[in-house]
Amino acid sequence: MFLDKHSDVVISGQLFPYDLFQYLLSRFKEAFCHSSLTIEQAFKELDELEVAIHSSMDYHAFDFYCTLGFKEKKEIDDTLKQIIVFKASRYGVFNEALTGDPKQTDRLFQKHFSYFVPYLPYFIAFDKDGKFDKRATYQKVDTLFMNLPRRNEAYKSAYHMQKDSLDAFDYAMDLDQISIRDAIQINNIVNRSDVNQVLGFKRTNNDIIGASFTPVDKKDVPLEMQKLFSDYRHDFGKEYLNPNDMTVTAQERSDRVFEIFRKEALFHIRFIRIHPFNDGNGRTGRIILNHHLLEQGIAPVILSGAMAEDYCKCIDNYDVDGLAKILYYISSVQIANWVSEKKAGADTSRKYVSPNNQKLAALVGYEDASDTTNQAKKPYMKKFLF
Repeated sequence: MFLDKHSDVVISGQLFPYDLFQYLLSRFKEAFCHSSLTIEQAFKELDELEVAIHSSMDYHAFDFYCTLGFKEKKEIDDTLKQIIVFKASRYGVFNEALTGDPKQTDRLFQKHFSYFVPYLPYFIAFDKDGKFDKRATYQKVDTLFMNLPRRNEAYKSAYHMQKDSLDAFDYAMDLDQISIRDAIQINNIVNRSDVNQVLGFKRTNNDIIGASFTPVDKKDVPLEMQKLFSDYRHDFGKEYLNPNDMTVTAQERSDRVFEIFRKEALFHIRFIRIHPFNDGNGRTGRIILNHHLLEQGIAPVILSGAMAEDYCKCIDNYDVDGLAKILYYISSVQIANWVSEKKAGADTSRKYVSPNNQKLAALVGYEDASDTTNQAKKPYMKKFLF
């Protein structure tokens, strides 16, 4: 789609130079993939764990630790490693029996918990005389031990979900049309980093939390998908006129656009109610929706968490007109933003037009706790022994 680099692109009646359109679509892609309801939930979990960890960090204890001599720090550091490794052994993180050998402790710590290093000195306890309190430290470290690994996994989950969604979006936008096979591949990419990924159509029946309807039975999915895509190819038995025809009145163009939104709303509602995949149905469906809109020269849409309730109600109630109105409004806002950027003279240099998806997926404002090579960049951390 949009392969002619020498032609302008018409979107919602507005003319965009090819490079500018690619830049705007790249910016849209980033916002679109960051706004997934599933990804928003992953960020919520990440934020909750960040709060749990940082609210328990004792900065006074850390400052006092930094005043200690090399020998005292070394004794505390070794004890902290012993505490973490002992707790891990109790929770079955590894099967190796502990012998008390310092070399074994250091090896196990470095293998499984080196990313704890920047945090541990904030969880040290000292008594009123400034002496290291091993018992109290053991208790304080519990908060970190229970939350940091989960926070690390939440970070990886949010990052990979975003990266996979970005790649799936790119894959879809390179297609002229989307077939059932393409829809399956989009979903495969969306769920690529899921350890429980199921390739192809769902193999177990699934439910939608809060929905009043039951998705299509797994054995009926292939037939229902064939019906849906066949109905869509035949425009659901209706005739749709070009919404970008400049020879008709603005009202006529508006009516034509709304009819297209009704068509896309009907496709999307049927797709979600089929729920053809084990996971990622919403993300896959919204990527297909935006491909369909852009294919017809209409600005794409982002269905963010702020409108999740209305969006879900439309699907639950099979409200085609209601969802069409939501899509029409969001698309109108999107094209208004694109026109504003066009007038402002957006920078369409190559590095901004096609940024690397790994960089786009980066979680701004969060540190990868497992990246021990990046400890110097942590703004709240100071140097310490370890």
